[in-house]
Amino acid sequence: MRKRKRIAAMALGMVGVVGALAVREAVQRRSDAARFEAGRDFWQLAFPSEYVRWAKAHLTTYRIPSDGVGINLDVYQQASKTAPVVVIVHGLMTYGRLFLPLVRGFYERGYTVICPDLMGNGFSGGVRGDTPVGSAAAALVDATLWARQRFDGPIFMLGISLGGAVAYAAAAAGAPVSALSCLDLFTFDDHDALRQNTMMPQLINLLPLMRLLSVPLGWVRIPMRWVNSMEHVVAAEEAPLVQTWFRDPLLPRGMTLRTLVSAGYTPPAVPLEQNTLPVLVLNQGRDHVLDPAVTREAFQRLGGPKRYVELADSPHWSFKPAFTERIVSESDAWFQEHMPRARNPQPALHREQR
Repeated sequence: MRKRKRIAAMALGMVGVVGALAVREAVQRRSDAARFEAGRDFWQLAFPSEYVRWAKAHLTTYRIPSDGVGINLDVYQQASKTAPVVVIVHGLMTYGRLFLPLVRGFYERGYTVICPDLMGNGFSGGVRGDTPVGSAAAALVDATLWARQRFDGPIFMLGISLGGAVAYAAAAAGAPVSALSCLDLFTFDDHDALRQNTMMPQLINLLPLMRLLSVPLGWVRIPMRWVNSMEHVVAAEEAPLVQTWFRDPLLPRGMTLRTLVSAGYTPPAVPLEQNTLPVLVLNQGRDHVLDPAVTREAFQRLGGPKRYVELADSPHWSFKPAFTERIVSESDAWFQEHMPRARNPQPALHREQR
């Protein structure tokens, strides 16, 4: 009898916890909707007015479906449909419109530039912070297939921070790109690599438990500060600039449990060692978000054509023009080197070679 009572009490307690979490989630979603409406133009505060005017003159937005969610595409289109296309993949706590200096740098070199916002980020639909790795990679596949139908030039992809790993995962999943550039690179099944960034090590150690909990409670959001330590993103002298960036209402303030779990249990469809796609790896020598040793090891594992460039004095991110120019110039040189001659090139990274 006592055992039954204890079980009943535990069950009642669990129901209470789940109910409280559900109420909290409902409140969060209402707050998310209000923040989204209030923050549509906040991105303009991150840039000089001349950049904002340039963006408004060149930007066209589109919305495509992916995994039941509307994905926002910011497109800066060249006059010629045969111009090369570069898809810029944002990382954690960012979205496409926050990379205007990169966009303009590529545009001025003759590229049509596409900046997708992954689901749960920026101007895209979905619950804020609900961006499982598989869904994110699939959204990039859908975005590049959309670009393939609309434009005749070759398609390239640049992944930034977490976006470097997502970009590789998307290429492995079938995105029709001719070459990749990755500012940071790792894979979403390497727990040792995840421990060597600013995520709390305790979260990595709890991944097996969280994997079980994510089945019934995958929608629960944990605070983003548990996952990412923002003070390490830029050098100390640029901290005031990054504070404006991180106040953006469109940035997610939490991450769903299933998103976090996916970051530890989603290997790419093609392992790094079996890659055949040309990949440029850029690595910040003073990165305090992701240990540079992780990116170096990932580069060493890569098969296929590859090049490694270390940005020796750079932090994880910088607002300095020289940092942006280096990313653009190195990526452009790599893309030009691997510019296909045939129209509508097929992806170079093949599943059958696994």
